[in-house]
Order: sequence, then C-alpha cells, then structure tokens
Amino acid sequence: MKKSLILAICLLLIFSIFLFPTHEVAGNDYNLSSQQQELNPILSHQAGFYDTSILLEIQAKPNTTVYYTLDSSEPNQNSYLYTNPILIEEDYVSVDGEPVFIQRNNDGIPIGEPSYPISMIVSTSKGWIQPVEDIFKATVVKVVAYDQDMNSSMIITNTYFVDENMDERYTFPVMSISTDISNLFDYETGINVPGVFYNAELGEDGTSNRTGNYFQTGDEWEKPVHIEYFTSDGSLEFKQNAGIRIHGGLSRKYPVKSYRLYARGSYDEESYFNYKFFEDKEIDLFKRIILRAGGQTYQYTVMGEAAAQSLLKPLDLDMQYSQPIILFINGEYFGIRNIRDRIDRYYLSTHYGMDPDDVTILTGNGYFEDGDTRGAAHYQAIYQFITLKDMSSKKNYEHVQTKIDVDNLIDYYIAELYFGNVDWPQNNILYWRKNVNYNPNAPYGHDGRWRWIVYDVDASFGASWGGFYPEIESFERLTGENWKTGKLFTSLLKNDEFKAKFIYRLMDLMDSTFEVDRATSIVNEMIDLYKPEIQEHIDRWGYPSSYATWLNYSERMVEFATRRPSHLEGQMKDYLGLSNLSKHPFIVNLDKTMGNIKVNSLVMEDIDTYENEFYDNLMVTMEAIPKDYHRFIGWYDSNGYLMSSNKKLVITPQQAFEFEARFEVGEEIPPNPFQFEYPGFVIFSSVFTLGSLSYLAYLLYDAKKKLKFPFNNH
Repeated sequence: MKKSLILAICLLLIFSIFLFPTHEVAGNDYNLSSQQQELNPILSHQAGFYDTSILLEIQAKPNTTVYYTLDSSEPNQNSYLYTNPILIEEDYVSVDGEPVFIQRNNDGIPIGEPSYPISMIVSTSKGWIQPVEDIFKATVVKVVAYDQDMNSSMIITNTYFVDENMDERYTFPVMSISTDISNLFDYETGINVPGVFYNAELGEDGTSNRTGNYFQTGDEWEKPVHIEYFTSDGSLEFKQNAGIRIHGGLSRKYPVKSYRLYARGSYDEESYFNYKFFEDKEIDLFKRIILRAGGQTYQYTVMGEAAAQSLLKPLDLDMQYSQPIILFINGEYFGIRNIRDRIDRYYLSTHYGMDPDDVTILTGNGYFEDGDTRGAAHYQAIYQFITLKDMSSKKNYEHVQTKIDVDNLIDYYIAELYFGNVDWPQNNILYWRKNVNYNPNAPYGHDGRWRWIVYDVDASFGASWGGFYPEIESFERLTGENWKTGKLFTSLLKNDEFKAKFIYRLMDLMDSTFEVDRATSIVNEMIDLYKPEIQEHIDRWGYPSSYATWLNYSERMVEFATRRPSHLEGQMKDYLGLSNLSKHPFIVNLDKTMGNIKVNSLVMEDIDTYENEFYDNLMVTMEAIPKDYHRFIGWYDSNGYLMSSNKKLVITPQQAFEFEARFEVGEEIPPNPFQFEYPGFVIFSSVFTLGSLSYLAYLLYDAKKKLKFPFNNH
C-alpha cells in the first residue's frame, strides 16, 4: 500500500510538470512594445451588455491625444478627436453632443457596394432577402492614442450592447467581430460579396456557379478582424485579433455565410484561441475555428448538422463539436452561427498531442488535404492491397488491420449510413494518419493507422434538399457508384470477421448510440435550445421562411430518429442477404455481483442472464470483465465443462448456446488514492513543435489509449 501511494504521488508530480511546454522560442510577428502599452488610454466602461445608456469616458495619458471610430475601422488622426464623453444609447451615439444614429433599414444596396447599414448589402448573387424587421445593433468603439512624437498606443476595441432587457435578450454566447468594412464588403477586395469576381453571364448552373469574391481562397483573401466573446449574460470572456475567411464549398454563395477564424502570431500575442468553447469537451486550445451557418440546409433547420454530429459523442470517431452563438459583425446582428472544430493538422495536434507536421489528412479518393504530402502514398498502397488482394484470407486481413483502424472505419460507415447522407460518399470524406510505423502498443492515434473523420453532414437525417426520409436507401448509394469508399467497403465485406463485426456493430449501435429514445431526446434538446433565438435569425435573413417552417423541418428530424434504426437494419439484412439466415438462441449466465460481460461491442452491466439471438455462422465475440477484487475463472457449458479460461471467447453459432461466465473473489487490489476515470493508464512522451514553440510532453492516456489530459500551453 505504501509503495502504491508513493508511486501515485510520483506520477502526479510528473503529470503536473511535463504536461506543459519546456521552453518557448520568441518568433511571433506581432510586436507590441512596452511604449505602446504605456500610451494605452483607459475606457470608463468595459465591453459588454448594458440595460441603460452609458456615458463613455476615455482617460488619456499625459501629453497624448485620443482618436476613435464608430464604424469598426481602425482609428487614426483623421478619425473622431475625443474631447467629450460619448453617449451610447440603443439607437444612437452622441459625438460632441450631436447624435450619430445607428442606421436601420433602407433600400437594398447594389452587389458589393460598401454602404451602411451592412445588413442591407447584398451578400449573394441569388437568394438575398431584405430584412423584414429592424436589425438590432451594438456600438463598436475603437480607440487609439498618439503622443507628441506621433507614437501610437495599441488599438483598443470595445463593443457595447444597449437594450432595456439586454441581460435576457440572448440565451447563446455572443461573438462580436469588427473590421474595416472594405475587408468584407468592398467590390474589389471584400470577401462577403459577389463583387468583381462574380460573372453574371456564366449563370447559376453547373460548375459556372462558383464565381464571386466569396469563392476566392488563400492568404490574399484572409482579412484581419478583432474578436470579442461574451457569455449570454454579457461577461467578456476573451478578446483577440485574428484572421477571417469565408468557409465552405458551394455554400459560400448562399446569403447566410460560414466563416473560418485563424489565430496567428502575426495578428496577436496569442497564436491560439485559448478558450474552452465546448462545455463537454476537454480541449481548450484551437488554432482555427469555424462559425458555421448551416451549410447547404441553412434554409431548413439551421442546426440539423450539429444535431447529427452530437449523436456521435460516445463513439471513437473524430467529429465536430458544436456551440451555437449569436454573431455580430461591425455591430450589426448577423444571426445564429455554430462554433465548430476546424479539422486540420492543428486539430490533430491539440487533440492527440502530436507534431502537426507528422500527420497526413486525405479527402475523397485519396486526394491530399493537409499535413505531410508524403503520407498519401501509404494510403494508396493499402487501398490497392484491399481492393486487389483476397480479403477472405486471414493473413491479408491481419495485414489490413495494421494499416487501418478497422473498428473506427466500421463506426464511420455506420454513422454515415444511419444519417442517410445524400452528399456522401461522393463528397465530404476525410481520413488521417500519423506518419509512423505501426505500433500496436502506442496510444490512440499514434499507432500509424488510418482513421476516418465525420464532418459536413448537412444532408443528414435523410435530408434530400427539403425532405427528411427515414426510409432513404444508403447501402446501394454507398456501393452503387464507382466511389473508392464504396469499393473499400465491398472488398472488406469479403472477410468473414469484418462482415460479422460490421453486422453486429450496426445492430449494437441501433440499440445504443442511435437508440430511438436517446436520438430523439438529443434532437428535441437541440430544438428547445434554438427556439428562443430562431425568430430573430429568420427576421434577419428570411431563412428559414418562417418559425412554423423551421419547427416543421426540425420535427421531421425527430421522426427520422424514431424510424431510421428499423429501416437501416432492414436495408442491411436485404443487402447482405441476412433475411434468409437462421438465428440461434444465445444465453449467458453470470453472477452480476462479481463481473460483467461484453458481447460484440456492448458491455452488459449488472445482469445475471444475457439472452439474444445470433445469425448462423457469424462470429460472436464475448469478453468477461471481472469487477474490483474479483477474477475471471472461465467459460463453462451447460454441462459444467470448461470451454475456455481466456477472457475473450469467439463463437460461430451453428446451434443454440447456453453457457456460464464464472468469476470468483480474487486477491484484494489496493485502492488507488487518486481517482481516474478509468482503472488503467498509459504514459507516453512526445517531442514536437507548434509554430515557434517547442514542447516535450508527457501525456496521460486512459485504458483505451485515448488522450485523457490533452496538451495545452497554459
């Protein structure tokens, strides 16, 4: 006991020391001198929510002059000169006693012409709808000070929200993004408008519809912005300078756009977004995040894609968590967006504690997406092996398992099949690998095998651009065309072990992750979450067309979650020819006070008898799990004969089975003085760099080799 306590204390000390960077190397381009900070003026009011008007005073340092702007542009000596307090009310700001009204609605502005209010600037070539109500506005104040030698302070940005019920106005966090209007709405260089790159003569059909400024990509089309992030009650959580780009594929041309935010050392002292955006996710370090507008189904539910991915949280799949927010751009209400993970090499770095340059991310039929280009050849080789070699061979299949995480791939297939995603498998496929030799003892993600990522599932819940069809056929869609993802699936199905694992895993997930009560509960919770906010979003954009329309489409998602499991199981049985296979009764007895059993992929807890039926000649995998202070003796048949003393047992049913999993009281295990979520752990060291920072990390993994305490740079 004493030795165990000493060991635990030593381990705790190791984790507390080595989870953090060993040293930092200066290299950020953003230089904020001490002189600039000394010149910073002091504002009388913090950014945030106010229920009455405020009189903003700016205290300048001696021998400095203060200038400010109210249009989100960067202040200079041509801006407003501060001489008197600034009165900020709900509808106007007073400058030197003269009101500057916060403009509301007027006639629509021609495509891309920078003019206020920005809510009236047409953001697309087709489908823009003028707001039907006054758009709520906040006041963005940007302040700078100059001394007598023309040295400037840093620019201070504060957004003020004034409304008599401001503390209760929003149920979501609020993000305020401010930038010079030309960065978003200029005809030549604005990223949010059709602008100079729009070609009306090409029309809206086929590949010709990808014209417009918003379809431009690359560093040139990344614009500087300032971000302020508030809780729903107006508390300022953080503010940071960053970069912004338009995000998405075809959805870039839609009036309600998605944005991608970039944390860089060239913009700010912070080169990461250091904030825990997702309540039920441990990660609090992000290089890039997405503000998602709903993608190609923005006019239906707004939150359908987020609801779909929320179902996947129990699985060992990389997916995008969601945090809905209210977005303001340059002080104007811009509707609901969803903060999402940006899936790239930095995501893998922060989530798995690895060097971002040591990974390869591929898309579609093996096209390079991000990371190290040299990793693509590895996937092409294993793909050729799977599709050209005999997968019924045990030896060949064992080789595949050293290159691909088969369990991950099966869950990926089942998730997409369940969703009835009509924009897959021809699109929206991502998979990744750390570029190292296979190591079965390495922590999850570090073993050198390919894993798949679920992302961009707009067309989920059987969504066929307006309809939600629980009976939508998915197996024929996956395998009916010449998609490599489909070929991979049909090739692997030739192996009996893979086939059995896929069949029983699909059935298990229909009874657990996608079980009707669980799935409908999650969707209904998402609907209830959005109800207080959706009307103002509709008033701003005209999409969805009405609250009733939004609710109707949302409730169809509930219907889909109710009916989909039975339809998908039926499709699987038809596709794999299971309808003609006989089933055999399967009974396992055990003492629930001593242990549990795992049947295929599900753990059966606290039961004395497990009963089910399994298909003829399809392998069933059993595992005995003794409870604390107990040990497993063996599997015994109905006559009391020992079948196996191994915890894991594989049976190929050809008749009815009844047997017993026996446990006994074992040698007492000293209790661990430190309570971890899982009884086992793995320590893994990793040396890597992130930008200009070098790290030596000792990371704690749980018994499943999943990262328990992820890397961060606090």
